[in-house]
Amino acid sequence: MIKRANFLLLMSFLSAFSLFSAEKTENINTKTAVIFNTLCGVCHEGECSGRLSYNTGIKAVSPHIKHFAGDSNISESEIEELFTLLNYMKKECALLMPDSEKFKPENLSYFAISSYKGYFIPLGILENGNYRLIIEIKGDALFSMEVLSANLNHFFDRIFYPNHKEQVLRFTIDKPINAFLRIRSKEPLYIIALKIEKEDVQK
Repeated sequence: MIKRANFLLLMSFLSAFSLFSAEKTENINTKTAVIFNTLCGVCHEGECSGRLSYNTGIKAVSPHIKHFAGDSNISESEIEELFTLLNYMKKECALLMPDSEKFKPENLSYFAISSYKGYFIPLGILENGNYRLIIEIKGDALFSMEVLSANLNHFFDRIFYPNHKEQVLRFTIDKPINAFLRIRSKEPLYIIALKIEKEDVQK
């Protein structure tokens, strides 16, 4: 009877902990998620399932976060959110991106970091097939574009040189995915237009 009571107490604790964790992930700000998925996720995607997790707490990793966040002006509350996103990625082997439904081609700045040196743009659910993504930028910045799924599967990763204003990215999806476009640049990058369309394969 005592063992059963202890078991029920443990289950109640775990349920409360799970609810608390879920609440924390639900309150993640889009700005923080864009910073994490653009600047942090690149290095931490291979560390899911709890490997290499930080055991020293938020305070110990604050200097690390501020260093790699660069000029993103991270607040203390955002550091907490970044830590939550890191733990989510490690536990779920997936990325978290709130407000994905707010994506509109004319409002890409919503998914940019403050310096405009990175974007994390939701592309929505893509069915299997061949796709063409056309992007037009302002200026001559060298940048990379990467297509990945919420489950951290990568479908395309390429550097684009500033020789043309309009760039075309072609990639193939082998099963339906919740897709995202990650863009990184060493200089501010301003997107004028972005369009994605499915290509018909000529037999």
